[in-house]
Parts: sequence; C-alpha cells; structure tokens
Amino acid sequence: MNFGEKIQESFSTQVGALFLVIIGAMAIYFLVKREFSRFVGFAVFALFVSVFVFVPDKIKDLGTKLWETIFS
Repeated sequence: MNFGEKIQESFSTQVGALFLVIIGAMAIYFLVKREFSRFVGFAVFALFVSVFVFVPDKIKDLGTKLWETIFS
C-alpha cells in the first residue's frame, strides 16, 4: 500500500464510524417522536448514501455487468 491508500482507508474508517453514529441518533430520534414515515424515508436515504459512498467499487461493477448484459 502506498501513502495515499492508507490515508483513504483510515479516513473511510473514521467517517464510517461517524456516519453510523449519526444514523443511529437520527433513527432513535424519529422513533421516539413516533414519526415512522420519516424514519423509513431516512433509513432508505441512509442506505443509498452508505452504499454509494462506502462501496463505490461494487456499484461500478454492478453498472458494468448491467451494461454488458443489456448491450452485449
């Protein structure tokens, strides 16, 4: 690993932990306030953000496979 990859891995780990804490706090807030529809919307939004931010390689691979399936 080179220097940039270690920084990216460390930053991703720290941001991932912070993201998880924020998601948990918002989920608890919505559930305590009994705003279930906002909770579900927020959970879906958080799912999409977490996948696109923390696992972009999987999204790229999925898009490539889908493109090849449709147009090959």
